[in-house]
Amino acid sequence: MDKKMISRMLNHRIMRFYYFKSLPGAWFFRLKLVALDEHKAIVEVPFSWRTQNPFQSIYFAALSAAAELSTGSIALASVEGKSISMLVTQMEGRFMKKAKGKIRFECNEAARIIQAVADAESSGEGTTAKVQTKGFNAENQIVAEFSFEWSFRKKQ
Repeated sequence: MDKKMISRMLNHRIMRFYYFKSLPGAWFFRLKLVALDEHKAIVEVPFSWRTQNPFQSIYFAALSAAAELSTGSIALASVEGKSISMLVTQMEGRFMKKAKGKIRFECNEAARIIQAVADAESSGEGTTAKVQTKGFNAENQIVAEFSFEWSFRKKQ
């Protein structure tokens, strides 16, 4: 993973601009990348009028965006400086509890993504990595679990 890229991604001002330009949903929902390294990524989604559904909990789209960013930030930092494209090819979500308050998504499977990027780069073949991320409320209870399959392929 590119350390310089990680440093930029953890700078909230830089990321707000990046979200506005490239991920407007993340910008609108006010997602915040709070941790990123070769082991894990953590993204927070606030409970606000921007993320609230009519049932006084966080809208599933905001939860899905935060979950994807918790895995995608690892992928983005892993492909930085490499001629590798990345794409979500599959996603599954499960909701266990009403999401109220600030929710944090943690993906602790960075090694799978890093290995898939390395394999795609060395072999020239497309590779995939299926990773899980879990959303926790303030009481540290799991409110949602997501699984994302990322595809990596060397650019032509």
